[in-house]
Amino acid sequence: MLRGAAAAARVDLLLSPYTLKVLAVHAPALPEPWPAEVRWSFLRLLASGRSAVPVIEQLDQEGLLARMLPEWDRVRSLPQRHPWHRFTVDRHLVEAAAAASELTRDVDRPDLLLVGALLHDIGKGWPGDHSVVGEPIAAEVATRMGFSPPDVATLAAMVRHHLLLPATATRRDIDDLATIDRVAETIGRDVALLELLHALAQADGAATSSSAWSPWKAHLVAALVARVRAHLVAAPAPGPVLEPTTPQVSSSGPGSAGEGGRISVGVRDVADGQQVTFLAPDRPGLFSRCAGVLALNQLDVRAASTSVEDGQATSVFAVRPRFGRAPVPEILADGVRAALEGTLPLADRLRQREIDYRQHVDRAAPPRISWHDNEVDGAASSIVEVRAGDRAGLLYRLTSALADQGLDVTSARIETLGADALDSFYVCDPAGATMDADRRRRVEEALVSAARGTTPGAADPASSATVGGPGVKRDTPSA
Repeated sequence: MLRGAAAAARVDLLLSPYTLKVLAVHAPALPEPWPAEVRWSFLRLLASGRSAVPVIEQLDQEGLLARMLPEWDRVRSLPQRHPWHRFTVDRHLVEAAAAASELTRDVDRPDLLLVGALLHDIGKGWPGDHSVVGEPIAAEVATRMGFSPPDVATLAAMVRHHLLLPATATRRDIDDLATIDRVAETIGRDVALLELLHALAQADGAATSSSAWSPWKAHLVAALVARVRAHLVAAPAPGPVLEPTTPQVSSSGPGSAGEGGRISVGVRDVADGQQVTFLAPDRPGLFSRCAGVLALNQLDVRAASTSVEDGQATSVFAVRPRFGRAPVPEILADGVRAALEGTLPLADRLRQREIDYRQHVDRAAPPRISWHDNEVDGAASSIVEVRAGDRAGLLYRLTSALADQGLDVTSARIETLGADALDSFYVCDPAGATMDADRRRRVEEALVSAARGTTPGAADPASSATVGGPGVKRDTPSA
């Protein structure tokens, strides 16, 4: 059966319906563990790439695939939870294996990559976190296939950690040594596993959708892998992802941004967008005003960082034009200067933008706030994640709320999937004060209000927000 399927896929043909019927009736059960010849034929089938997809579907429709992999019954035609997936779970796994076949030359163990891609979401057929649940299932399947114990452990780890690289790259500061070390420890400091997870992330993304795997996301994951690999082999670390750009234009005027308050802006092209650098005298709210001006200019922020030296703040944003118009440095510089002087009412303009584009409709799912102190060094530093419905100027509102609470944002990672945003902020108290429970509660309430477009304290019993867990009542939206 497998020899015939592999032969058909290799020459881009289908098995005849008669052959499939005969195999369904007469194909003997596979011995366990599989003989090496059986495993080799199965790998040849997966390695055939795109042409293997219809052949595997033929085997599945005749019940032959489930004979080899009984676990397949749990994911057959199973719908996905998230709308950015193009395929059901079973088809997604086959598509991921097909995409992985194009990356086999990038890893030392192409056989493990192919099988790992086919099994990475197998846990979705069971309750619980599919990565955690899928780990022992993948180990059982790999053992049945006849892989050695070390290979079984690697395949199980691939399933367990297949989201590690994309989740870390899009939600954490990958130039932070604590982030790099956490990834290295999670994978057991195994360079070969790192390479397999990188290829698996690419295959998984290609089989999902372009919205879930953009060129920018691919760039961030590759940059994270390069940093972790350099850390593991004691090689020089690559330069920062957000490298400040030489200013191209400046803007200054009377008022608070006048003498000694020049705003300089530089723009350069990066992966799937541009990078914008603002240079200005440091002052409270500068970072949020830069974010607000970018939002007014229809620029979606994907990542940001800021630093201060000798009273001069450097804020770097990775942006993508929403409608294809590249950022104009002169317009951005004038906008930030006007926002600092108070002549550009950012909040009112962004609220009107929501009304004009009908983006002010509140979503049923409440915002969710969570803290991740264990991933940063320093008692005064924290990571706060905000999950909320995306809306015009969301980054400006959230960073303004943090500034109002006396917190500095040193880095941010912005991920938007469909109508939802997941924003992660590295925050610290400039005075070095720690974040006690009462202060966190105030910060959480401010962030929830900012995400819902309300004033803190304007509670509505018809709504609740999730802060660190379900069932906590928070502020609710107004138009």
